[in-house]
Amino acid sequence: MAKITTIIDIGSNSARMAIFQKTSRYGFHLIHELKSKVRISEGSYEHESYLQPQAMSRALNALKEFKKVSDSLKSRKLICVATSAIRDAPNKAEFITQVKKECGIAIKVIDGTKEAYYGALACANLLHEKSGVTIDIGGGSTELACIENGIIQTMVSLNLGSIRLKELFFDHNKMQEAYDYVRKHVREHLKDIKAFCATSSSMQNLNVFGIGGSIRAYAKYEMGLESYAFNFLHGYELYVEKILGHLETITHASNRWLLENGFEEGRVDSIRPGLLILQAILEELNAKKLIISGVGVREGVFLNDMLRYHHGKIPNNINPSVRSLQDIFLTSLDDSKTISQHARTLFHLLQESYDLEDSHLQALQVASKLYNIGANFNFYQAHKHSAYIALHSLHYGFGHKERYTIATLLESSHKKRPKFISPMLANLLPEHDTLQILSFIFALSVALAKERKVTISFNNHTLSINIHALPLQQALKEIVLPRLENYPKLNFVIND
Repeated sequence: MAKITTIIDIGSNSARMAIFQKTSRYGFHLIHELKSKVRISEGSYEHESYLQPQAMSRALNALKEFKKVSDSLKSRKLICVATSAIRDAPNKAEFITQVKKECGIAIKVIDGTKEAYYGALACANLLHEKSGVTIDIGGGSTELACIENGIIQTMVSLNLGSIRLKELFFDHNKMQEAYDYVRKHVREHLKDIKAFCATSSSMQNLNVFGIGGSIRAYAKYEMGLESYAFNFLHGYELYVEKILGHLETITHASNRWLLENGFEEGRVDSIRPGLLILQAILEELNAKKLIISGVGVREGVFLNDMLRYHHGKIPNNINPSVRSLQDIFLTSLDDSKTISQHARTLFHLLQESYDLEDSHLQALQVASKLYNIGANFNFYQAHKHSAYIALHSLHYGFGHKERYTIATLLESSHKKRPKFISPMLANLLPEHDTLQILSFIFALSVALAKERKVTISFNNHTLSINIHALPLQQALKEIVLPRLENYPKLNFVIND
C-alpha cells in the first residue's frame, strides 16, 4: 500500500478529502484534511434527482483543488467515492466523465450498503467501544450498521438525508409532514436493525455511533452546554435520555436561535432535518448512549484498502495511534518493554488490596509504550511533552477518560504524584486513590526501566524492592508515595 494515500468522499452536502500517512504496517495518522460545501445535491430532489449545472461546477472546482493539494503532498494513491446524490442522479455519467477529463480523478459510485459498510468499518476499528449501531446522517441518505465485538453485521440504507428533507419539507414550512414522514420511514425500514439488537446480548444497553456533519455540529453544542474540558469530538459520549429534549428543542428552533447558540451559519439550514432523523432513530432503537465518531466513510475506505488482506480488522493487540507515535518518536522499544513488564508485576501485586481494575492495567501498558516520546523535544521535561503528545494524538481506539488517564500517568512518571482532581476533570480520571496508586506504579516502573531482573514483593501494605545499584536506590527514594484517602497507607522499602 502507498505510504501516503488520499481519500475523497463526495457527499450530498460536502466534498471532503483526507490524506493519511502510513508509518508502519498498522501505524498511520492523518496529515491533511480539506472540506468544501459544494452542495452537489442542491436542487436535485426537486428535479427528479438530476444534478444541476451550478452544483456540478462547484464540485468540479473543489475536486481540482483537492487534486492539486494531494499532488503537492506526494500522495501515491487517490481513491474517490461518491454517495447518495450522485448514485441517484440519472445524469451522473456526464459528471463522472467531466471529472475524469478535467481533474484526472476516477469516481467510484458506491451503493447505500457499501456506504454503511465503510462507516461501520471505521467505527469498528477506530472507536473505543466495539459493539453498537452506526448512524451516518448525510445530505441525501442515512446509513446504519450493526457491529458486535468489532464484527460488522446487518447494514441498512435509508432515503433520509438532511438536504433531502430540507428541500422537500423544511423549505416549504411543512414541518409536521416532515416529522410524520421521518418517523414512518424509520419505523418501516429499521426492522432488520431492531431484530438484530433484540437478539444480541451486547445490545441491551445500546451504543449508537454517530457519524456525519449534523451530529458533529450537535456534539459541539452539547460540549458548550456542559463546559466540557476537551475539544475532542471523536469518542465524546452522551446519554440519550438526557439529550432527547435538546434534540426536540433544536428541531423546532428558529435560525436566529441556532446562530445565537453557536451553530455555524453554513449548518443552520441542514441541522434541524439532520437532527430530526437522529432523534427518530434513537427513539426507535431505544438507545442508551450516543458516542460521537470523528471517523466515517473516508477512514473506512482507507482501512478497506489497508486491511484488504486482513479481513478488514486491525489486530486486537495493536492500536494505530500508539503504533504511529512509536514509529515517529522512538528509536528503540527496549525500555518500553521493560517498563511494561514492571508495571504489570506491580499492578498484580497491588490489585486486590487497592481494588484496581483490568482497564487500569491497559492504561499502564499504553503509557509504558509511550513514556519517552517527548524526549526528543526536551530530555529534562520529557514526561510533560510525552503527556501532551499522548493526550492530543491518541485519537483512535481510546475514550476520553482513557486518553486523559494515560496522559496523566505520563506526566506523573517523574517524582511527584498527581495533584488534586478538579471537578471539571472528575469524570475524565479514575478516583483519587486509584490515580495515586497507578501513578506510583508507573513512576516506579519508569525508574526501573534499565533493570530487567528486580525482586519485588508486597505484604501488609508494604512494597519491597531489592536493588543493588546505589544511583537507582536514590532515584527510587525520591519518588513521592501515593497520598491515599480511603485505603491504608502504602509503605515502600528499598533493600540493598
